[in-house]
Amino acid sequence: MRSLFFLCTVLISIGFIQAQTAKPKDAPNADDQYMFYFGKANEDLGKFEFESSIKNCEEALKYKPNDHLVRAMICLDYYEFAQKLDVKKSDEKQWKLDIYTKMVSIAEEGMKAAPDKGECYFMRGLANARMSTTKGILSSLFSAKQIEEDWLIAVSRRSDYVTPNGENLEASANIALGVYYRLCPSFFLFTWTFGISGDLGKAVQYCKKAYELDPTRIEIVKEYGIALITRGLENDNAKDIDAGKILLQKVFTLPHRLRTDQVDVEHSKMLLNDISLCPGYSRDEQQEISEEAYRKGHK
Repeated sequence: MRSLFFLCTVLISIGFIQAQTAKPKDAPNADDQYMFYFGKANEDLGKFEFESSIKNCEEALKYKPNDHLVRAMICLDYYEFAQKLDVKKSDEKQWKLDIYTKMVSIAEEGMKAAPDKGECYFMRGLANARMSTTKGILSSLFSAKQIEEDWLIAVSRRSDYVTPNGENLEASANIALGVYYRLCPSFFLFTWTFGISGDLGKAVQYCKKAYELDPTRIEIVKEYGIALITRGLENDNAKDIDAGKILLQKVFTLPHRLRTDQVDVEHSKMLLNDISLCPGYSRDEQQEISEEAYRKGHK
């Protein structure tokens, strides 16, 4: 009887321990939780709800702390949020700079987590580029070499992330380099002093690569056209100019996917009417200058 009592006690104890330690079959694991919050963050980004997206990204990182894709998404959220701030207002200008500094830090965490992936190299280059242009031209020149190096690494590594609105970050890195090489000064003193140099051949090369990755993104089609026209004007090459015009005309036939698409459509029309604006054109930093030049020439 004593043995039977002992055996029952042991069995009951084992059953209790198993009941306490067993995981309910329907309890979400860390991967499930990560995917849940990643999905919500991605959805919020697509709806331009950037603060909510950042909060869901932070939740996702609790379940996958070394994830580089979440950090790339956070950088995108911060970048888009900063774009809404007015650089002409001193308090908002400083807010912009603080955001870009934060982007650099987050991107570097992602680079350490996944050094073989391109997303966070692109994001650090983007943050530094925006920080430099916000501060002014001299800062841009001093930072340009590091930005170029980050983007060259980004295009040499695989990028997996595509935003809900279809923005392929590998294509984004290529188009960023294309614009960089078109706008970067090619004067030898800049090369000697800052280690940078413009190159219209490279501008067309990287814009073409971006176009091959995403041939229906308005920004990419526009910038590829501008690069070809700029090279054509530089080399007096009618073939390049005509090919660039065809791309700018293609812009009007494409569906709108990004918030900047309407501006890019308007600017494509502006540039087709006056292709001399192409070499120095920049939507973000020289938009007002380009539009003013166009208005003066078409009164």
